Amino acid sequence: MTNSLCLSPLSSLISSNKPGTVTVNSVARKAFPITESCLNSKARNLKSLEIKATDDKNQTTKVKTRSIVCSDCEGNGAILCTQCKGTGVNSEDHFNGRFKAGGLCWLCRGKTDILCGSCNGAGFLGGFMSTFEE
Repeated sequence: MTNSLCLSPLSSLISSNKPGTVTVNSVARKAFPITESCLNSKARNLKSLEIKATDDKNQTTKVKTRSIVCSDCEGNGAILCTQCKGTGVNSEDHFNGRFKAGGLCWLCRGKTDILCGSCNGAGFLGGFMSTFEE
């Protein structure tokens, strides 16, 4: 049977009264008496780490990783209508008054989204009948 004092760790974790602060005492390959390692030691190598949370609001742009999913429609196969900006209604007359302002959008027909031109509605690059070659 072994004594528990012989198996004491050489690095200890000491928490402070301040939340979010972690202090680590680590001693690399040094031998010292058991009383120093077990009883509230003040080791030479003192490292402290303070943890702070960040808001997602600070990140204005998100970096997309390279994948097979279409980056324009994000895998949906449809994008917001470029003519009516997703409202489904014409904001002005188009084609010499043929499509009046206030009527259904001539491009999306009031559905607010149109087929993605990058992936042809497949949602991934190299989709149905795609002309894109890599």
